[in-house]
Order: sequence, then C-alpha cells, then structure tokens
Amino acid sequence: MNQGNRDDHSPLLDHNANEQKRQKALQERCEQYRERLKKRDPQEIAGLAALSLIKKEDGKPALSGNHLLETYTIAWPDLTVTDSKGNSANLNKEALWLHYLDRADGSPLTRRWVNLSEIGGLFYQQAFQGYCGDELAEAWGDNLEGLREKCLATGGWELGGPGDLAVEWRVLPRLPMCLCYRLPAGSGQAWATMLFDAAAGHYVAADVAAITAKELTDQIKP
Repeated sequence: MNQGNRDDHSPLLDHNANEQKRQKALQERCEQYRERLKKRDPQEIAGLAALSLIKKEDGKPALSGNHLLETYTIAWPDLTVTDSKGNSANLNKEALWLHYLDRADGSPLTRRWVNLSEIGGLFYQQAFQGYCGDELAEAWGDNLEGLREKCLATGGWELGGPGDLAVEWRVLPRLPMCLCYRLPAGSGQAWATMLFDAAAGHYVAADVAAITAKELTDQIKP
C-alpha cells in the first residue's frame, strides 16, 4: 500500500526535482554571465546589443531595451534585471537578457529569414516545427483574421509576405522573428513556421532561440 502511494506520486516528485535542478543550473549560468559581463565596458555592450545606456536615479549606469512589449533595465555593475514597473524579472527572462548581452557581437541583421536549422539548430528543427509552427496551424486553421489580430496584439506587425500572412516581432533589440502562415488549400491543412533573421546566431544560441520562439508561440495561440 505504502509502496503504491510512493509510485503514484513519483512522477510529480521527479518533475519537482528536475525543475529544481533546472532552476539551479540557470542561476549558475546567470552568475557566469555576470562575471564575464562585469569585466567589459557597459557602453560597448550597449552598442553591440542595440540597447540604450541610461543613468539611474542613484547615478549608476544601466542598460535599457525591449523584449516584445515590455521594457527591461539591466543595472550596472550588479546586472540585475527589472521590468518597467521596477519588479525583478523572473529567472527565465533574466537568463535570456544576460545570455543576449554576453553573446551580442554587433553583427548587422540580414533581413533574410531562415529556419532554426540554419542558425545552428539542426538537431532541434523537427521538434521545434512540431511545437511551434504545427501547433499554430492546428490551432488557427483558416481563421486568418483572428490570428492576425492576436499577432498584432502581442507586438507584431504585418509584412508583405511570404505566405497568406507574415508577421514580424522584435523579440529583443537585435532578435527579430517572423511567423509565416499559409491557409489550407482545398481539403488540406494550414501550414505555419517560425523563422529567424540569418544573423540570429550572433545574438542567441539556437536552443535559446527555440525556447524564446516557443514562448512567443504560446502567446499567440487562441
């Protein structure tokens, strides 16, 4: 009886343990980013990452930039991340910003849209298409106007193509993403995919790009 109870709860316990490990690993990674970034000039980082260099009320410098519709501030030199209301960013957002600042090398955007495999994510491409593009196509089907309104409400703007609908977001100052959507043809199904600027690898690693696109995908589901 007791053994059965333990077995019944083991998936939840395993999930909690794995999440604790993930959080700890993410915290350690953030500290590594901070240690590297502290040794650099904040003005140089701001230029490479296309952020604004501002002065806080205490006179200390800080970096400021947008993640979709939210403005974040990265204080210097402690590199804490806060939102527009002054609240501390959650660990995932903190890690995203610090990773972006650490990796940004100032490479110009190409305005050429590519899939994840072309920015180093070949290993993730099939799964990525499944949980981003395929899920959106299944969720929205032929409701193009509903999808358009949802995309615009999350900070996107419509492009002139490709597909029946193309929407761009500036996820980070130098990390644009694009949704390409095609309506069902005949008795077929809708098709969608999330694309990246070909220079995205200069600003985030492929796995981070995939995670960030998944978060955006979840925001634009009906």
